[in-house]
Order: sequence, then C-alpha cells, then structure tokens
Amino acid sequence: MTSREAVHQFADTLKAIADHVGQQYTHGGDVRFMIENLTDYTFVRPPNPQDGNDQYELESWKKQLDLHWKRRGIYEDNKMKLYSLIWGQSTKSTQSKLETHDDFQDCRTAYDSLKLIKILREFVFKSHDRQYKYKAEDQAKRNYYNL
Repeated sequence: MTSREAVHQFADTLKAIADHVGQQYTHGGDVRFMIENLTDYTFVRPPNPQDGNDQYELESWKKQLDLHWKRRGIYEDNKMKLYSLIWGQSTKSTQSKLETHDDFQDCRTAYDSLKLIKILREFVFKSHDRQYKYKAEDQAKRNYYNL
C-alpha cells in the first residue's frame, strides 16, 4: 500500500468510526466532534442563576448542572469505548507499530482514544520519518552487511 493510499484509508476509516460513534453511542455527537477535530469537546457549564432567591430558577440550574456533569461522565466513558473500538479493529501489525511509540504507554494506561488517533495519524502521515523499530534495525543490518 502506498503512503497516499494509507492516508486515504486512514481518513475514510476515521470518518466511518465518527459516523458509527455519532449514531450508536449515548451523546455520540460529543465524541464525533473529538474525532473530526482531533481535540476534546468543550463542555460549557450552565451559568449561575441570576436570582439566587428564586426557588424555581435555582432548581432549574441544579438540574442543568447535574445534566452537565453526567454528560461529561458519559463523554469520558465513550472515549474509553472508542479506544477499545480502535484498538480492536487494528491489525496486529498496526498494534505492534503503535506500541513502539514513546507516548503509547501513557495512552494505553489512560485508554486515551484521542491520543491513540493522533499516534495513528502520525504513523500514517509521517511513515517516511519514523520506521517501525524492528524494520529499521533489520534495514540497518542489511545495509551494513551489503557494504
């Protein structure tokens, strides 16, 4: 597969994942935004009530704040699910390449799907800059013995 084909496959796969997540996950639009923009979704906290003495306005604000925190929790859960989805759909070869990245261990520990997507993107778009570690070692040995 050429690097051009790999780039197109990455973009198409990312779009398909974003579509799936947007349709199947609870509040999937938040994670879809993250995938499409490669940045975390920014949640806006409900503004404090204007009149702290108005019981209805205060209760309404508490309910909105509760929903805000629940949605943030769902977003974090969905990001972990997305990590598992991406990792599970990756080939063993791709997984091996990802495991050689310096940031991968932190990514795996936190189930950070955003970082995983960025690492994947780095391998696809900068494949000429960073070879798979064992392939690079093998190539170096071949070059040495072929002098």
